[in-house]
Amino acid sequence: MKFLPKARGVSAGRGLTLRTKLGLGFIGVGLFVAALLLVGNHVIIDAAQRLESTLTAQVQPLVRLNRLQAQISRIRVLEVELPVLTDVYEISDQIELLATERGAFDRELKAFLKESPNAWREDATNLEEHWRRYQADLDAVSRYTLMRDLPAVQRISTYESSGRFRMISRLLKQAVDTTQRSAGTTFEKALIEQGRQRNIVIITSAIGLTLLALWIVLFARSVNERLSRLRRAAIQVAEGGGERPIQVSGHDELADLGAAFNAMQEKVAARERALRVAHDELEFRVAARTRELHQANALLLREIEERKKAEAMLHHQAEYDSLTNLPNRMLAMQKLSQAIAQADHDGKYVVLIFLDLDDFKKVNDTLGHPTGDALLVQAAKRLRGAVDENCLVARHGGDEFLVIIGDLVASEHANAMAERILHAFAPSFDIGDSELVVTPSLGLAIYPDDGDEPSKLLRHADLAMYEAKESGRNTYRYFSQKVHDRSVRRFLIERQLRNALQRDEFELVYQPVVSTKTRGLIGAEALLRWHSPDDGLIAPELFVPVAEHTGLIVEIGEWVLWTACEQLARWHEMGHDDLTVAVNVSPRQFRGDRLLKSISACLAAHKVPPRRLHIEVTEGLLIRNHPEVRETLTALSAMGVRLAMDDFGTGYSSLSYLKRFPFHSLKIDREFVRDVATDPDDRALVNAAIRLGKGLGLTVVAEGVESDEQLKFLAEHECDHAQGFLFGEPLPAAEFSAYWFGARSKNNVQEPVFNQSRVEAID
Repeated sequence: MKFLPKARGVSAGRGLTLRTKLGLGFIGVGLFVAALLLVGNHVIIDAAQRLESTLTAQVQPLVRLNRLQAQISRIRVLEVELPVLTDVYEISDQIELLATERGAFDRELKAFLKESPNAWREDATNLEEHWRRYQADLDAVSRYTLMRDLPAVQRISTYESSGRFRMISRLLKQAVDTTQRSAGTTFEKALIEQGRQRNIVIITSAIGLTLLALWIVLFARSVNERLSRLRRAAIQVAEGGGERPIQVSGHDELADLGAAFNAMQEKVAARERALRVAHDELEFRVAARTRELHQANALLLREIEERKKAEAMLHHQAEYDSLTNLPNRMLAMQKLSQAIAQADHDGKYVVLIFLDLDDFKKVNDTLGHPTGDALLVQAAKRLRGAVDENCLVARHGGDEFLVIIGDLVASEHANAMAERILHAFAPSFDIGDSELVVTPSLGLAIYPDDGDEPSKLLRHADLAMYEAKESGRNTYRYFSQKVHDRSVRRFLIERQLRNALQRDEFELVYQPVVSTKTRGLIGAEALLRWHSPDDGLIAPELFVPVAEHTGLIVEIGEWVLWTACEQLARWHEMGHDDLTVAVNVSPRQFRGDRLLKSISACLAAHKVPPRRLHIEVTEGLLIRNHPEVRETLTALSAMGVRLAMDDFGTGYSSLSYLKRFPFHSLKIDREFVRDVATDPDDRALVNAAIRLGKGLGLTVVAEGVESDEQLKFLAEHECDHAQGFLFGEPLPAAEFSAYWFGARSKNNVQEPVFNQSRVEAID
């Protein structure tokens, strides 16, 4: 303890203390670092601002050009889709959408051309001229579409507007290339300047840091020697050899520290001895208690882990689909409720997409459920990959999926998502050795426009999905009041249609088919009519799609076939054994071999020559081109039944169908015959169809003949047969017989009766 007073006296007479030296040093270092940071920050901000302004000036024209390219492509797609549309409202909506896209493109183009450089003025003038001409073509396409002059629309789209579209696209592409090259050059210069400034900052910082390091080394050496002596003394004390006092020199805080260390040395030694005794006793107790706690903790951890694996397995099973690992319907409804609540709070939109795989049942029926399950798993992966990360994809059940899109500022943003989903399903699915093409039909419902609760949105999205299926599948439709009204109407028709056959509410009427040369009767087409006790006469275009959707068309179609054949047999018994009867057959009737058996049994039961029965099919059946369709048509042709392609000319692949399938006749659609006496284009199309049919050895029948001028034209161009109101409207069998075979009482021409047992015998 004798060194402590001496240390205090020494410290009282010293100059700068160690604390003061360290403080002044840290202040200097801080000021130096701050200066470096300020200089570097200023250089970096200046370079970033110049680079940002350069990028902005170069990228904005590229963005505008890309937007122009996307808009002109959408305009072209809308133009090409116009001839395909058949519904008047869809055509009107499509033309209105086309006008909107044209206006947006025109405004964007003018803004771009106004800001374009002088070097590009010649190309800008060309672009303006081609756009002006393309607008004139679009006006003509819209006008002819409203007039339903499809040949004129096809001509303009194929031979006129397509060239203007390509020229506009090429000029826009040239502008993009020019702008990209300019942007690249400017960007490289900006990068070089930024690199030069960065090098200046690096060199300045390196010099400053070198000087700082040199000062730290010198200061550390001055302190290290005395600290080393203190360290060695402390180690000796720790090892139990610190009985001698520490020799300390110097005139600052380190000297005081050495003196204080000597004073505390004795106290530490005494306390250390007492602590050793207490430590030994405490260590013994802690070791025993630790063993007990380890054992209890291990048991508790195992129990907790087992329970966690079980709130997780149960939770996953309750909210996720076991096959696709997607959220199930219950979890999807919970998430939809949350999305609706959030959208209600933020004033935004929620879109629910209801997706159904088209013809998925055929996969299970033909390839088995394991293949169907594998297809569902791949479909779920594609669906997850097609939507954004913030969208929820769930399996509703079977081949139905849900997509919930929340936090939308505008509901139209769902269009792009629906298009991405359709595009994702375009490639075929590889399932084992099978390559399957499966398309989706999508229905979209929007909160709050289409419902304010999850169940209502789900129901409306489901209705919109069925609207997409009826529109040709592999597309999407939004829910609307029109869809709702159509669904209600469809439901009422379906309910009445269920037992209409048993209640004897159906009737066949017969439209005459005559020779264009002699106007003599050669046969009749059997047309179905439904007399509902509630709504009276219901048009076929209203109830036939419902019958096809529900499968009732199979039973109804067999009734039509048996009734028409029985009536034909009666006409043959009356001496008109050269007459034929034509029957329309639904695509649903071609599933399996039931149709083939039914026709064979019907012909045998009524002793009708097979060549007197004409089976009419449309391209809607042939588009699918299933092997069973080809096999059935081939078998019917081999049997002697005559096959006719109905509504010829309204599809895209009629020529290939005439070549691949065993048709005997083709029927020119009434749309072309209607104006054949006045429209040169229709005359050319009808004449070409007649020549085509004759060249293939087919009998040609014209539908919708209503004037002598039409009949004269058809006869002059060697069309074989015709039917239409010129020869008489469709009549019930009794009235048809009285009109064409002479006056007869209704009692003498007995209506044929459909025998259900005959159909059941076929099964």
